[in-house]
Amino acid sequence: MKTKEDKKEVKKGIYRVIYNQATRKWCIKRDGADRIISSYVTKEEALTKVKKLSENNEVGFVVYKKDGKFQKK
Repeated sequence: MKTKEDKKEVKKGIYRVIYNQATRKWCIKRDGADRIISSYVTKEEALTKVKKLSENNEVGFVVYKKDGKFQKK
């Protein structure tokens, strides 16, 4: 029989790559976090980093376009 602790699953928030117009940088943020993990001048740099983070932490990521529209998972 499973206990309450066994039934609890740790929900990991996904990473999001978004463009910050105020700083003009691509930012990586995790769901549920208040702060930005890191920011980059180019989208390619941000994608490289978020891919490593998602592999290491077994969490997915979502990418947005510069205008804020959804691009890909």
